[in-house]
Amino acid sequence: MKAYYILILASLMALVSCNSNKTSNTKSNKVVIEGTVVGHDEAIGLWGKELNEQIAVDANGHFKLESEEIPSGKYDLTFGGMNSIEIYLKAGAILKLTVDKNKMIALDKNAISVSGENIEESILLHELDQQKALYQYNSWADYKEQNYPKVYGKLPADFIADQESELEKIVAFIDQFAKKHTSIDKEFVKHLKLTKMLDLNSTINLYGRIAPDYFPNTKIEVPENFSNYFADRIPQNDFVLYEKLPEYADYVRDGYYMQMEDALSNHERESLPYYKAKLNFLDTCDFPEVIKTSMYNGLTIGYMRTRDADVRAYLDSVIYVKVKDTESLARYEKFKEGEATYKDGDMAPQFTLQDINGKDVSLSDFKGKMLMMDCWATWCAPCIKGLPKFNKLKEKYAGKNIVFIAISVDENVDAWKKKVLANKDNLFTGIQLNTTQNENTFKKDLMVQGIPRYILIGADGRLIRREAPSPETQELYELIDNNLK
Repeated sequence: MKAYYILILASLMALVSCNSNKTSNTKSNKVVIEGTVVGHDEAIGLWGKELNEQIAVDANGHFKLESEEIPSGKYDLTFGGMNSIEIYLKAGAILKLTVDKNKMIALDKNAISVSGENIEESILLHELDQQKALYQYNSWADYKEQNYPKVYGKLPADFIADQESELEKIVAFIDQFAKKHTSIDKEFVKHLKLTKMLDLNSTINLYGRIAPDYFPNTKIEVPENFSNYFADRIPQNDFVLYEKLPEYADYVRDGYYMQMEDALSNHERESLPYYKAKLNFLDTCDFPEVIKTSMYNGLTIGYMRTRDADVRAYLDSVIYVKVKDTESLARYEKFKEGEATYKDGDMAPQFTLQDINGKDVSLSDFKGKMLMMDCWATWCAPCIKGLPKFNKLKEKYAGKNIVFIAISVDENVDAWKKKVLANKDNLFTGIQLNTTQNENTFKKDLMVQGIPRYILIGADGRLIRREAPSPETQELYELIDNNLK
């Protein structure tokens, strides 16, 4: 009998052991993201096609997210502003990161380290990112100013040879990495190659707009196929792929968007007749529904972009009828809430920003004076092009009861200081402030979400126009003249 019980016990132990081994060898569905961040104390955004999560950061800079409900795919970890990291998550991934946001802002390629388990795709994304020419420069402004001539300052034949060579190099690197890491997601590899081709397709598309700046005395004949150079190598209107790959979805949408713009070419862009014609076009065209839905969603962006009261009133009347995307509607509603916070005619919100020497400058310092502010950034080409007009406005009203202030929204304070101190073409004269050097709510209060942005405040401290017209426009001259005291 004793031997019988011993045999049963041994059998049960063996069964438990087998079950334990089976459990330990079963692949976990859990995804873990954890690490530390320096220079960032707000929640980290995790953005993807079907996901929008916030990851809390504790007082020591630690963060961690564990979930069994994150679909496999590519995501962006966002740290505010233009600072983000591309990652890929799949079942069983344990992604460990160390992040220095200050180094990210300074374009230091050592700002991020990546380690963990089952993260081959994220490592590949990180290694590809580290190869970007961007990291050879100290700021986005330097990158555009110094690298663009290297890319676009070539005649078409040499330019396109460089782009073909760049694509070959990237594809070879991806293939070599995938050969060494056999467990990497094969569909991810395929999609990554396509994404890089789409990136270069966009670079080539811009040639006709940028290259002539580097050949002022030569007429550049831009080949027609530069508008969509890799078209014969990119799948066309594959709506299965459209749902899987956001970069490809952008490419497909752009094609339909250009068709729509051609149909609306008789109307001034973003005017009231333009938007009415656009609605009629979308209601009657034979575009796929997924494309039409996306374009209807874009009406919310149109509302946020325009400064025309009639256009906003019209879009406001149709957005809830045409837009079904909850995220688009949420952004639209948040924007409208912000609009109601400080309206034209309200007392302007108080603010204190710092100048290039670290000295505090407050709105109250200009009590009794009209204030014209130009919000800009070193990396914003339209902003830089607008500075001469802003300076001419200063000259026009020199000696009048109005103060002109340039306010940079650069996170890279060193890049801003370098640009201002260099003062190329005498663009950076007068009061120069920055929104990053101290804690303030300037951008939030005045809803500075896009630049260049001009703000006009009256001598009585009230907002004349939270979104003022551009310099050198008759509308702005009239606003200033009618309110000067």
